[in-house]
Amino acid sequence: MKTTSKASIEKKLAKLVTEKIIRKSSIVYGWMKELIAGKKEFRPVYSQGSSWKNSSLFDRRFEMTTVLNAMKIEYKSGNDAPRGGQTGAFIQITTKVK
Repeated sequence: MKTTSKASIEKKLAKLVTEKIIRKSSIVYGWMKELIAGKKEFRPVYSQGSSWKNSSLFDRRFEMTTVLNAMKIEYKSGNDAPRGGQTGAFIQITTKVK
């Protein structure tokens, strides 16, 4: 298992922002801040809306994995939904953040 420091993650994140790979207003940027705070599992597919009729699924797996690969953070992805639905997708961080 790989180990990295919070300071190095913040530097890499700032570099991605200056290179315009990720924006500070994006949800993936917020997830990276949560990673620095200690969160280890993320759900990149989520639903937004007020009812079943007016809701939409948003899939941020590609953006999340692109940022993690650029920052050289190891992860594993999977799906824990009983019937393999999209909202069961998860990304678990295997790199230890100290």
